Amino acid sequence: MTVRLRRPCLNCGTPTRNASRCDRCQAVWQQQRDQVRGSAHQRGYDGAWQRTAAAAVAAHRAAHGDWCPGWQVPAHPASDLTGDHIVAKANGGTDSSDNVQVLCRGCNARKRDQ
Repeated sequence: MTVRLRRPCLNCGTPTRNASRCDRCQAVWQQQRDQVRGSAHQRGYDGAWQRTAAAAVAAHRAAHGDWCPGWQVPAHPASDLTGDHIVAKANGGTDSSDNVQVLCRGCNARKRDQ
């Protein structure tokens, strides 16, 4: 059993076993983040999007198995496939099935950072 060493919270300095913030500061940080950018539901990622993304991932797996087509990297095996908007909702994209691509979580994060 690995015991995680205590480290200081980034906000208040209280010793914590969490990665960056104590439980209290993490809750405050998440609340502030949601007020700024809105929760996933407020941004429009509701049940309809989840069903569309899940259907796209299922169809991709049926055709290609657990392979990510890659984004700025070659195609590679990946079991953590997700549905991703080709044109982001913030840029006018829709939740329609023709605006969904399948990427692994790493490629999805890489695309988001660009």
